[in-house]
Amino acid sequence: MAFVDEAYRLPNECRRGEKPFYALAAVLLTIDDHATIRADLHSIVGGNWWHTVDAQQTNDELPKIEALTDYLADYRDPCVLAVCHTPGPDDQAIGMRAVSLSALLAALGSQAPRPDAGEGHQRTVPAQAKMIVLERQNRHQDTDRDLHTIRQARQSGVIGRHFPVMHVSPSIENLLWLPDLVSHTYRRYITHDEDLVTRLGGQTVTIELPANKSDPLGAAAYVQGVSRLFR
Repeated sequence: MAFVDEAYRLPNECRRGEKPFYALAAVLLTIDDHATIRADLHSIVGGNWWHTVDAQQTNDELPKIEALTDYLADYRDPCVLAVCHTPGPDDQAIGMRAVSLSALLAALGSQAPRPDAGEGHQRTVPAQAKMIVLERQNRHQDTDRDLHTIRQARQSGVIGRHFPVMHVSPSIENLLWLPDLVSHTYRRYITHDEDLVTRLGGQTVTIELPANKSDPLGAAAYVQGVSRLFR
């Protein structure tokens, strides 16, 4: 199963010297591992609630961000799939999410094509998912937009017509803490030059979307490791 969250900074939100970005992070975890991972996450965090952005604001919580990152880095299989794109001056988060979610569905769906081996080394892509869990949106209209993107993916054959995609609150499913962690560390990597996310380089495949967003799937580039696209 794939657990998904996003991070972004649009052009009109950037401070001086910052670059805009959009990243959608999926963490793939084998179903047999879920119960153990849930228990481990509770143990690392020391409770039933976690939000990485809030933890970043408290010095006492920073070691937990590192501990969670190292925990994910030790997972036995490549388990992070990040869809990344540099927004144009007129792009909005709604549109970027739709394009990135389409690319993610194509990469994880049962009918997705597999990328070829990279020259000089094998590009390892995480296993295809049987289900995708998205963090529940705050507004119903945002969820409706996701559902529209999912319907389009089904109709176009990118995913099977019965491929399950659900919206769930992180307070109910704490495995969503992991994509929240990855998307946050990706953000800090881009905006603050923090390299914590590079610890996940061996576990990560990055999909770099093409500039032509009308075809986000066919020309997407798969890059092993944490992409330097935004550096």
